[in-house]
Amino acid sequence: MKWKSVLFSELLNKLGDQIVGSKWKGRGYFRSYVIPANPKTNKQEAHRAVMQELVKRCQAVVLDDADVKAAWDNEALPLLISGYNLFVKYGRLSKISVPATGSAGSDITITYTCGIPISKAGIIRYDGSTWEIVADKGTLEAGKDKTITDPSMSAGTYEYYIADLDVLVEGDSSPMEYQAVTKWEPDETNGVAKEAKCVVS
Repeated sequence: MKWKSVLFSELLNKLGDQIVGSKWKGRGYFRSYVIPANPKTNKQEAHRAVMQELVKRCQAVVLDDADVKAAWDNEALPLLISGYNLFVKYGRLSKISVPATGSAGSDITITYTCGIPISKAGIIRYDGSTWEIVADKGTLEAGKDKTITDPSMSAGTYEYYIADLDVLVEGDSSPMEYQAVTKWEPDETNGVAKEAKCVVS
């Protein structure tokens, strides 16, 4: 049920436990308060888990370094948002996956959906000590669930990230850890964030 009121047209948010003030097309109104649904489905939990990982990663590799933070803020400036917001936005719109295991000498198939503009986006690999570009900016495809291969991999453990290769501190050269945005996809079946990590043996 909704109640219109001229007197309280600027009154927003919850009033007690029964009424909520809101606006629709510039007109104020009241409606009954309803407790928001939060069924905690596996799908919801998976996307929340990815969001948590993105926030932790941004705090660790972007916000802790003033030069890196400035580079991300500069990248975000045309959108009038912060570098933090851009990092998390790019991560939420992207996903990447690889098989959990592989055989030495075989290709690793990488499946990705890129939420970073293709002109800036790349895929980079981390083997525990070194960052390498697998797909440079301008070489990825737009759209959902596209694939590329990382050929003839030797034994080791590899993590794959979708990266913004345009974000670069002066004096650095790609790839850098702070360019790597996300290595996760939401596992909606199990309600977790699944990382793009392949153990090759």
